[in-house]
Amino acid sequence: MDNEIGETDLPPPMSDVVCPFCAMACDDLTVAHDRGGRLRITGNGCARARTLFALPALPAHCFIKGRAVPLDAALDAAAALLRNAAFPAVGGLAADTEGVSAALALAERLGAVVDHAASDSLFHGLRALQVTGAMTATFGEVRNRADLFVLFGSEFDRHAPRLFDRLVRPPTALFRDAGAARGFLIGPSDGGPGDGPAPDGFERLTADLIHAPAIAAALSQMVAGDRPHGDRVGGIAMEDLARVATALRDARFGVIGWVAATLDPAAGDVAVEAFNRLVVTANAATRCAGLSLGGKGNALGANYVCAWQYGVPLRSRLGAGPPEHDPLRYRLKSLLAEDGIDALLWLSALNGAEVPDTRTPMVVLARPGQPLPHDPEVLIPVAIPGLDHAGSIHRGDGVAALPLRRLRFPKSSGKPSAASLPTAAAVLSALLDRLPASPLPVLIRETAHV
Repeated sequence: MDNEIGETDLPPPMSDVVCPFCAMACDDLTVAHDRGGRLRITGNGCARARTLFALPALPAHCFIKGRAVPLDAALDAAAALLRNAAFPAVGGLAADTEGVSAALALAERLGAVVDHAASDSLFHGLRALQVTGAMTATFGEVRNRADLFVLFGSEFDRHAPRLFDRLVRPPTALFRDAGAARGFLIGPSDGGPGDGPAPDGFERLTADLIHAPAIAAALSQMVAGDRPHGDRVGGIAMEDLARVATALRDARFGVIGWVAATLDPAAGDVAVEAFNRLVVTANAATRCAGLSLGGKGNALGANYVCAWQYGVPLRSRLGAGPPEHDPLRYRLKSLLAEDGIDALLWLSALNGAEVPDTRTPMVVLARPGQPLPHDPEVLIPVAIPGLDHAGSIHRGDGVAALPLRRLRFPKSSGKPSAASLPTAAAVLSALLDRLPASPLPVLIRETAHV
């Protein structure tokens, strides 16, 4: 009971709070403090937000191979591990803009590969953009204008929990009847999470998403006035697809949406190319836009920071000469599977960057309570952006960097708490100060890697 405070001492509820825990970055939350010192969402928000905002601000300690140590000792051990690496990587990158920027500066000093935990989904869209271009819309335009949604994927409630509340069926909209949007859900229906009955006004068309490119291509033909060969595509009857095509032509503003994380991992870029071509075809007759959903851990923001600071996307190597981008060679999941790196710094200040189960020596900077597959060489807890400190993240439509506020503070008792932990940017800057001013010569690093 020592940590409880009286009702009269509680700060007033905070409105218009931004949630940092998925790419929708909902900015309409109302958050209050309870008598136990926890945050509680009292307005808007999803189940995930209610759970993560309510995380207790517990004391957290640094560890070296499972042994509790002071922060300075953990920083010294982390710097020694990274300093001696011949081919290191900086991954995870689930943090606010300032934390990502500091991580990339450290990678430049190390001559390290950089990649985000959610980059597979991110690069589906980037590779497709290079091939087909894209016609997209902001969340605000979709919310206020779209009257038809054709959504490819599954588990929408996990990847975009408030999709229907915020974009499809919002309480108000400027240029359409907010409650009248209709559409189709195209994807598996195997009884998994989010695969229950379709919402009112929506029809579920069951299909294996490995066939998403073929389904989208057939729809493009139908929207253009042609009829594909065969009776079915991807398990969907042609007459059912014909109804989707007719709805797209008749819509005032249609949306083709997809959850990139649920597409075929090996051919997700091909699927997104097909979606982009479908959008272009539909725009010959009406208004249509593409909408990519998902991408936790500020994945899009991390890619933006890398691009504007170094002129290349993620999956690049920094510091060992000019920035070198190679989306296949520098895919971190592949490098870890092949034992291609000898040291890894993993940043997970937000959700969406589960620590990999790898034999590679690791320095982990993680929010308190982050599950670990095993004790890493060094573990340093860091504060959570948007709860314990201010910052910014990028929303999933790519047009807005939203401000995060500091919502909880150290307890007046002086006991350590999560709210008094250092930010990821501060820890990374302290690590940078412990490293040599420049990375090893390029020739030495490349020879060591070979």
